[in-house]
Amino acid sequence: MALHTKQIRLGGRKHAFHYPKAEKGMILSVLEGRDYPLAKARLGGDSPVIIDIGSNCGAAALYFKSHFPGARVICYEPSASTHELLSANVGAIDGIETHPCGIWNREGTFRLHHAPGGHSGAATLQPGDGWPDDLGGEDITTRKLSNELRRLQLTSVDLLKVDAETAEPEILHEVLTNAPDVPIQNIFVEYHGIAVRKYLTEELRPRYDVHLCGVSSDRQGTLLFVLKN
Repeated sequence: MALHTKQIRLGGRKHAFHYPKAEKGMILSVLEGRDYPLAKARLGGDSPVIIDIGSNCGAAALYFKSHFPGARVICYEPSASTHELLSANVGAIDGIETHPCGIWNREGTFRLHHAPGGHSGAATLQPGDGWPDDLGGEDITTRKLSNELRRLQLTSVDLLKVDAETAEPEILHEVLTNAPDVPIQNIFVEYHGIAVRKYLTEELRPRYDVHLCGVSSDRQGTLLFVLKN
C-alpha cells in the first residue's frame, strides 16, 4: 500500500500522519473539517469525551484532537492492517486510545469484506448486491456500543462519530435503545443511501436537532444530530 505523509501540529508539536495515497481526497476532507464541521455541534468544556467508530487511519481523531487538545478520543477500528496504521499515527498522543475491534448491534466474530481497490475506508460487514466475491476479507471481533459505555464507565458522551459502511443504523439503534441513561450530545454519522438518511432522520428527530453537513454523492453524505435541550 502506497502511503503519503502529512505533518500534523498538535500542542506545539508536529506528528507524522501516514495515510493511503489512494484515499488522499477523503483524508484531506476530514482533516480540513468538511466532513465533520464543528460549528453547529454543541460541545462545552475543555475535555470532551469523543468516540470515533470506524477510525480508519486516524484522520478524524486528529481533527477532533486539534480542536479540543484536552479531549479523550476513543477509537475503534476492526481491520488489523488499518488498526496498525491507526496506532502508528495516534498511539503516542496523550488522550487518544485505540481498540482493534468493530462496533455493531451484535457481539462476536464476523467477516469484514474488503472493498474494491483495497480502499481501507470502505470495508463492510454487509456487502450489497453486486459486491465482487474475489476481494477477500478478514474475521473481526465486534462489540455493542452500549456495553462499551458500561465497560469504560462513561456517564455521558460529548461527541460520537460513526462511519461504519452501512452498519450505522444498527449501531445507533442499539446504543440509544440499550443505554438510554448515557446521553450522547452530538452524533456525526455517515449515511449510505437516501433511504438510510430518511430512516436516521426520522429515528433521531424526536430527541435531536438534525443538520445535513455534506453530500459527497446522491447516496452518501454526513448528518449531525445535536441533542435537544
